[in-house]
Amino acid sequence: MRFGLRAHEVGLLRLDLSAWIGGTALAELTLEISAEPSAVEERTQHRRAPMAEPVVRPGDVTLQVSFDGSRYSFQIASSRYWSEQIVARSLTDAPGQAVERTVDMLRRFAGGQAAYGPAAARRWVQETGVGLWQDMVPGPIKDAFWELRGEIGTFTIACADDRMPWELLYPLTRTEDHGFLVEQFPVLRRVFGTLSAQTSSVGHARYIVPGRSPANAREEAVAVHRILGGGADGAEPAYVTDLDDLMAVLDGPDVGLLHFACHNAFSLQQGGSAIAMEGGAFVPLMLNSAVQRRRFADRRPLVFVNACRSAGVAPEYTRMMGWASQFMLAGAGAFVGTLWPVGSARAAGFAEAFYGELTAGAGLGTASLRARQAIVDPGDPTWLAYTAYGDPAATISRAV
Repeated sequence: MRFGLRAHEVGLLRLDLSAWIGGTALAELTLEISAEPSAVEERTQHRRAPMAEPVVRPGDVTLQVSFDGSRYSFQIASSRYWSEQIVARSLTDAPGQAVERTVDMLRRFAGGQAAYGPAAARRWVQETGVGLWQDMVPGPIKDAFWELRGEIGTFTIACADDRMPWELLYPLTRTEDHGFLVEQFPVLRRVFGTLSAQTSSVGHARYIVPGRSPANAREEAVAVHRILGGGADGAEPAYVTDLDDLMAVLDGPDVGLLHFACHNAFSLQQGGSAIAMEGGAFVPLMLNSAVQRRRFADRRPLVFVNACRSAGVAPEYTRMMGWASQFMLAGAGAFVGTLWPVGSARAAGFAEAFYGELTAGAGLGTASLRARQAIVDPGDPTWLAYTAYGDPAATISRAV
């Protein structure tokens, strides 16, 4: 294809290109173009991006969400419908503040500290989800969703700003009520600028369990290790507790499954996420070199950070940065994390159900949906806290 471009202002501009087949993204390419007041002859510069196999999956639907600092815009894509980009109405409050208030209450529910019974707790979370759907999603996008709903197999949310807890969305009309979005079909996220992997490696599994992890963290690691076929000879999982050891693993040639069973501190004031380990805190910026070098692209490991607020992001320099975006941009095949603090017992339950489904042959989307269903509790929103990034149809590989 050949594109003709016309600049409306002088300066360095950005152009985002994407290739699709129906609602499945195949490739993305970002270019920087300098617009000058007079023609400048230069040698042609070539920029390339790898493209995924163009396989038609009619049930794939993607909701693309962009944020310009004050307003969100939405676009929905499927095999038979592609909407225009719709701008949502301006927000009356900064999104970060609204999200923090919501997450604080969800944390209270998960910790049993909210003064609500199970039914009232479920109602509070549901009404929050309905409000998010009502206030954030433009009318034309809602209409398109209801038109497409009967044919949706998987629903992917591609968003450059991950502060919003999209997993809480609760679509509702006067006559239609099918529960939370994540109850209806597999819901995953996608990081802009990444290609979905068809398989994720769980070989060479390492379990990051720092000394100050939850009391049952090692039990969780042992259970996951057994589900993945390890421990038959009585051997313990490969634990990583020291920051230097973790960095050696990340710099090594055989990165496989990285399962974190730990606490994750999150503070916007202190720069975002931090996992306390022996030798220092592991923070997202320590993956900057891995991102630049796409260090994990050959192995495509599965990364599961089963900790408090592990999928949250914080402003860092000129973009949003967090565990999910950093690992995925570095080439991970899939990432699973939590959006707010979760109880350790249900966190372990989700992990065991999730890995059990993957080892039985389920794709990433189906495994995440069934793992949610396995830990549903009306009074505890932990089952809604999990977010998964990657191709909904991706399966695991045990290659070492």
